Order: sequence, then C-alpha cells, then structure tokens
Amino acid sequence: MASSAIQLTPAQAPHWESGMTILMNTWPALSLAVENEFGGPDSADKRDWMCGAVADLFTSDPSTDAEDLETFLLQILEDEFQTNLEDDSAFAVSERIVLLRRQCAADDFSGVQALLQFWEKNGGKNKPRVQVVREGSEEESDSEDDDEGEEGEDMEMDEAPQLVAVKEKVEKVIDEDGFELVQKKGRKSAR
Repeated sequence: MASSAIQLTPAQAPHWESGMTILMNTWPALSLAVENEFGGPDSADKRDWMCGAVADLFTSDPSTDAEDLETFLLQILEDEFQTNLEDDSAFAVSERIVLLRRQCAADDFSGVQALLQFWEKNGGKNKPRVQVVREGSEEESDSEDDDEGEEGEDMEMDEAPQLVAVKEKVEKVIDEDGFELVQKKGRKSAR
C-alpha cells in the first residue's frame, strides 16, 4: 500500500529527523534491546545508525509508507539486535514517523515540538515497559505496549508501570520453649 511521495525541503528535513530520532529513542522495544546490549556492546551506536538508515530510506524512496517502514525496522531489529517483536509496536512507531513526516512537509512542526518537550522533560531518558523473555524461557511476555497505536502527541507508552503488591512476610512465632511454630498458609482450602 504505497502512499504518495512526501518530499521535504532542506529546511523541513532536520525537524523531521529530530522528531524521528526521538521516536526511535523512546521506542520501548528498541530501548530495551539497546539497554540490554542485544546488539552487542555497540548497541547504542547501532540505534543511531538505525535512525540514519530510516532517514536514508525516505530519501531514496519518499513514497515509503508505514508498512514498508515497519518491515524495514523489524528486519534491522532481527539482523542487528537478534530481536523478534511479538507486538505491533514497530507498526505504531512507523505510523508516527510517517505522520510526523507529513506534518513537517506541511510546515507543521507541532508534533516535533511536543516530542522535543517530552524528551527534555524526561532528561532524554526512557524506561521501557517491556519484560524480556529469552528464547527457550517458559515465562510469558507481559508487554503493555498495545496502546501505542493511538495517534496524538501524548506518549502513553512511557508512563510508569503499575507496581505489584508484595506479599507481606509472615513473622516467625516462637513458643515459650524456643521452638518456631509452623504457620498455616491462607491459600489451602479445607476438604
């Protein structure tokens, strides 16, 4: 599904590249891959290279759409970071990058400004809300990135995760002879 070519002027391109770079740097899946060095010790450099590769993709083919970009991003994640995504976050990021490009082509830099403000407010930091599941692990991934597909300038994907209540440790009960009394676990039902 190829869209019409979106050409940027030399004045518009740097704005789009800044916004696209922030989107890539705040993409939880990519941030997690970089943080955990899935691409090796030079993972951060690979992310920077990936941003340049996205810019080059649009320069070489201005009609690139979100689906083409998603395929491109997934291939790089697999090749460079040995990461296969099981969510739709690559498409959500791709849609936002293409939308940002359309906005910049129309001299609307509000999306870029919102991203810059978000980036500055958070000190350039992004904590991904994604659980790492290594291949062969029996744990299930608990990704909460499904809400990323919504358009808008808010960055819902970067909110703090909900904390799980920690079980309170039952204190040991010692009887008068100095022996520890065994406490019942509240989960067993009587038969």
